[in-house]
Amino acid sequence: MFDLALYIFLLLIALAAVALNIVSLPGNWIILAAGTGLSLYHHGHNPHWIFLVVILLILLAAEVMEFLSGMIGARKFGASPAAAWAAIAGAVLGGLVGIPPITAITLGIDHLAAAIAGAFAAAWLVELIQRRPMKAALLGALGAALGRGTGLVTKIGAGLLAWFVLALAAGPWW
Repeated sequence: MFDLALYIFLLLIALAAVALNIVSLPGNWIILAAGTGLSLYHHGHNPHWIFLVVILLILLAAEVMEFLSGMIGARKFGASPAAAWAAIAGAVLGGLVGIPPITAITLGIDHLAAAIAGAFAAAWLVELIQRRPMKAALLGALGAALGRGTGLVTKIGAGLLAWFVLALAAGPWW
C-alpha cells in the first residue's frame, strides 16, 4: 500500500514539475530527481536505471532544442545577440507574472502567453535601446518571441513525455 501511495505522490510531483516549465523554471529536472529518488528507494529496480537514462536523454534534447530555437528564432529575424538573451530574461519574468485574474480559468496557459509576450517585450526594448529602426526592432522581437515560444512548448512536451515514461516505468506493478 505504501508503494502505491509513493507512486501516486511521485506522479503528482512530476506533473507539478512539468508546470514549472511554463514559468521557465527547471521543472523537468525535478522529474528526473524524483524518479532517481524512487529508484534509490527501491535499490535501483523501480524505475530501472535504463528508464532514468531515457528520461535524461529526453530532457537533454529538450534543453538543446529550447536554447537553439530561441537563438535561431531571434537571429533568423535579425535580432541582436543581446536581444536574444533579453528574450530569455523576459520570458522568465513574464512567465512568473502571468495574467493573475485568469490563471485559474486557463490552467496556467496564460503564464505561457505571458512568457512569450515577455520575451517579445524584452527583445524589443533591447533592440530599441540599441537604436535599431522600429521595423527591425519589431521583427527581431517577433523572432525572439516565436523562438522562445517554440522552445517552451518543446520543453513542456518533453516534460510530459518524461512524465509518461516515469509513470510507466515506476509503476508498482513492476
